[in-house]
Amino acid sequence: MLTFEKIRDLERAERSSQMLQKLPENILDEFRDYIKRKEQIQNKTDFDIHEIQNAKNTIKRILELREQKILNLALYSVRTGIPPDGLLKHEEIVFNNILNSLKKFREDFFNEIQNEKEEKKEIKDELVVIKTIPTIVGPDLKEYSLKEGEVVKDLPKSLNDLLLKKGIIGIKSS
Repeated sequence: MLTFEKIRDLERAERSSQMLQKLPENILDEFRDYIKRKEQIQNKTDFDIHEIQNAKNTIKRILELREQKILNLALYSVRTGIPPDGLLKHEEIVFNNILNSLKKFREDFFNEIQNEKEEKKEIKDELVVIKTIPTIVGPDLKEYSLKEGEVVKDLPKSLNDLLLKKGIIGIKSS
């Protein structure tokens, strides 16, 4: 049977280790039964009321510690492919959702970088300056000088798009 002291011990163990602590699969039922048992006391003393509140706060801190560890484990797992130990069933669901989101984010991020490089390659040597303009600062905070007749190279895509739209650069006729 779970006691307040056992709940505090669980918190101390969770707080003192960087790894998730192994908890019984039925720990949620035990927490629920403990709180229910304490709240059903007919003539509660101030001590009983404080113990119930402290137990709820301690359980909340255990959850928050485990949440932080699950986030860190998801980051570690997405980078290394090593699965974690010590997750409860409901934590595994959360972990897998976070892991899948991180994998998708990383995949999209690297695909976007690759696509940007490919777009620059496609545009490279295909655009020419139609109108000379004074030196401008691009979104990458670099200065660009564009003179009529020059072939446009290595401009950020957003600047390329803007200059095309404004008619300052155009597609080179082959």
